[in-house]
Amino acid sequence: MDELPRIRRQLPQQQESVMTLGQYIKQLRTDMALSQPQFAERMQVEQSYLSKLENDKSTPSNEVFRQLLSALSMDVDAFMSGLKDKGNMASLKQTPDLDNWYASQQVTFEHKQRRLLYSAMLLIALGSAVFYVGFQKVLLSERLYEYRSEGVVLAGEPEDIFTVWARLTNTPEQREIKKQEMHKRKSVEIVLTYTYKGTEFTTAIGEDKRLFRQVVTSNRQQSRLANVLMQFFGLLSTVAGLVLLIIEPKLSRQSR
Repeated sequence: MDELPRIRRQLPQQQESVMTLGQYIKQLRTDMALSQPQFAERMQVEQSYLSKLENDKSTPSNEVFRQLLSALSMDVDAFMSGLKDKGNMASLKQTPDLDNWYASQQVTFEHKQRRLLYSAMLLIALGSAVFYVGFQKVLLSERLYEYRSEGVVLAGEPEDIFTVWARLTNTPEQREIKKQEMHKRKSVEIVLTYTYKGTEFTTAIGEDKRLFRQVVTSNRQQSRLANVLMQFFGLLSTVAGLVLLIIEPKLSRQSR
């Protein structure tokens, strides 16, 4: 039995969630501290007609509605700001200007909804593509090419002096002397690069140079920060797009 009074007390609150056009006009007039005769004069209508409007016994024509806006010093957007969430749409749309306002709101809603959906799909597509490029190393290979130089080649010497020096000697004594010389000159230098420079290349050192040859047995891999960042931002963009798809209905409803 104790529940009945509570239910009865809740009913008026639920009914207040929907407001008719007449109730809203009366509320606006009351907020302006104007009596019916005063407000009717401002609207340039009969008091009896205003009474019918406030009691929802009559629906204003478009001309009368515009006189109402003039009396309130409002435009349609300002007028509907108080009715947007709790107005009786069926009743309000009987007035052409209000019907047009609802139609424009629907168009705006659909445009925003499409923008949100397109944005979500773009984020997902772009994020997936960027993640794939980073994960598969499409743009930036992570293979390291290894090149080795045995030492400095002096001016006038063959570039491959460190491999053919023995052919340049005629006697065992010359070969032994040359062997010791080449051993002293030997200074190995390794170059690791993501760029393939061919099977061999040279770098100048004044008048001398170094010959670098590819170590074909080398198969080194090293992560590149750019690929890691592409995977991270690609994943972030994809997740953002999916979240936007999930919350899109709520965001679209808030714009109405």
